[in-house]
Amino acid sequence: MSSILEQLYAGDLTPAENVIQGNEEYDRLCRQSVQEIEEFSKKLDDESRKSFDALLEHYLELTYIEKSQTFCDGFRLGAGIMCEVFKGKECLCR
Repeated sequence: MSSILEQLYAGDLTPAENVIQGNEEYDRLCRQSVQEIEEFSKKLDDESRKSFDALLEHYLELTYIEKSQTFCDGFRLGAGIMCEVFKGKECLCR
């Protein structure tokens, strides 16, 4: 197995694409959301459905960006904590 840095460099690590597993509440809300979207879409005419699909696509793009930003923020926080641990004082790693 290669190191985390090697995996990151090779593009093998894609945290934003990780699937949430073992969270029953998340699973339930996903099923409910998909059902609601399907039911709502059936009520729309073709033009409205295309607009709604575009809206959902933009929402998914925003969600991906937010998830990526959250990962970066968490990584920075973790790195800052490690700076403090190894230096024994506050670190300005942000």
